[in-house]
Amino acid sequence: MPGEWNRTDSAFPAHRGLHELVEDRVADSGDRTAVVFGDERVTYAELDARANGLAHRLVGAGVGLDDVVALCVDRSVDMVVALLAILKAGGAYLPLDPELPASRIAQVTAVARARVCVVADGYRALLPGDVVAVPPSAPPRTDRPDRRACGANLVSVYFTSGSTGVPKGAASSHEGWVNRMTWSQRRHRLRPGETVLHKTTLTFDDAALELFWPLTVGARVAVLEPGAHRDPRAILDALEAHRGVYLQVVPSMLTMLLDELEQRGGRDLSALRDVTSSGEALPPETTGRFLALLPSVRLHNTWGATEVSIDSTNHTCGPADAADTGAVSVGVPFDNNRVHVLDADFREVEVGEVGDLHIAGVGLARGYLGDPAATARAFLPNPFSPGERLYRTGDRGYRRPDGTVKFVGRDDHQVKIRGMRVELGEVESALRRSPLVRDAVVVLRRLGEDDHLVAYATPAGPDRAPEPEQLRDLVADRLPKHMVPSVVVVLDALPLNPNGKVDRAKLPTPARPRGGDAEYVPCEGPAQEAIAGMWRDLLGLDRVGARDDFFDLGGHSLMATRFSARVRQRFDVDLPVRTVFSTPTVAELAEEVERLLVAKIDDMSEDEVRALLGGAG
Repeated sequence: MPGEWNRTDSAFPAHRGLHELVEDRVADSGDRTAVVFGDERVTYAELDARANGLAHRLVGAGVGLDDVVALCVDRSVDMVVALLAILKAGGAYLPLDPELPASRIAQVTAVARARVCVVADGYRALLPGDVVAVPPSAPPRTDRPDRRACGANLVSVYFTSGSTGVPKGAASSHEGWVNRMTWSQRRHRLRPGETVLHKTTLTFDDAALELFWPLTVGARVAVLEPGAHRDPRAILDALEAHRGVYLQVVPSMLTMLLDELEQRGGRDLSALRDVTSSGEALPPETTGRFLALLPSVRLHNTWGATEVSIDSTNHTCGPADAADTGAVSVGVPFDNNRVHVLDADFREVEVGEVGDLHIAGVGLARGYLGDPAATARAFLPNPFSPGERLYRTGDRGYRRPDGTVKFVGRDDHQVKIRGMRVELGEVESALRRSPLVRDAVVVLRRLGEDDHLVAYATPAGPDRAPEPEQLRDLVADRLPKHMVPSVVVVLDALPLNPNGKVDRAKLPTPARPRGGDAEYVPCEGPAQEAIAGMWRDLLGLDRVGARDDFFDLGGHSLMATRFSARVRQRFDVDLPVRTVFSTPTVAELAEEVERLLVAKIDDMSEDEVRALLGGAG
């Protein structure tokens, strides 16, 4: 039976470069709009010419086949141009988040041997001195570079967290990505001129699907402005305005979108046909809400890994999934992907028996750049197909009688925070670099209404006990924001089991500190008090003051979305999520809420004002 489920062979243009599929559309859809960003509209012919011009500049900077080119540009038309240009020049792109610490950027560019970076002017200072900075625009040209990448060449390098303390750069090929885009088109039948919304941050590999798939079939990419990807209302506004037919989200954001639809409704999403959930386990409750609110839209659940060209399985959800237990099924392998559920001896387990999930097929990355040991541990000889490889995902699951796969958890210390992989060992390694720390362990804990990283550290000596905020700052200087622990607990010693290993089950549940560097200042007035109360519930805190910063206390983008929704419920005013980022203290946000209330009250009757203020007290 497993052999039957893995018979997924399907023809696709394996020899071609991903950018060549976009170039094909220039010939038959040159005058059609390719990319929309705000008021800017670019046709396929214009996109191709701008990418050609930048590609020639990259070739002149020394970029050749399989060279890694870093990219540090905000979401924009220039970003799309730069992606195509890097591939046209024969290179593979390495996305850099401008919010990363400079030390992290230096680390990943060094591991990837990225000698060139396409970078916006405002971010040049983030780059190491030995990286050549190339601006994201150049005079357009109709002639394409002679250098032509094919299916076997590198297309991208995406860095994921590494258990040894060093991030791992998964190096993928054009062949795997072309297969991924070809399957997407076969499954979803996107038509020329239809619109896909690009909202995912480029450093998350799902973003590639939102960009390249529509451009390979003559469709249109509507690029969401920077920061708006955090705001469910902005996403729904964009879907309406552009009549988007396809959207992909992580389950946590999907929940926020459903909340917005329930609270406000009145949306014209008649063009929307398909929504894909990926990056995290999809809860049955979310599936049930989706099917009730959007009965004419198909919901798909995918599973895979950055190391295997984004995704490898798909399941289209139905009513039975809403009543399921555990996470919703991730389905069956799609075109040219194979999934094996194996025991410790690499034998297929029986249906219903939990085993280790492995992936095979054309999507497998070459490996991790510059790390043959990590590559050998993760990419194994395939016992079912001599000469091929298996990718050990680290996930555990089982097959159901119909062949679909159910995910049940991890077999290591890797977790996901809002869809992003975190190797706990990398956070622990960052903490151990402090001369004040003897040992450290990091776990995922439920605090308030969300999962948080919690770190436990022991002092290097009796007179060298570190302050928790000091250790948080140390990690923040070295790792991305989503990898910084919300809480650090300093212990005299870590609890050990009889084998001498850390007993994570016996680590104490932390009492959430107030956090942040601000001196505690009591709240004044109903708006400040209400906002502080919302933060206490969301963040699991005992006390919040007027000068406290939402993000210093452990808040993040999705939690900011929940907070914005609660403000709307409580005060009946719209507080955009981006306002939480620009004015993140209780006092600043209370002032903004009061301003919105004054504007609202001007248009209300006396009785309505009394009712509003009574509900806000």
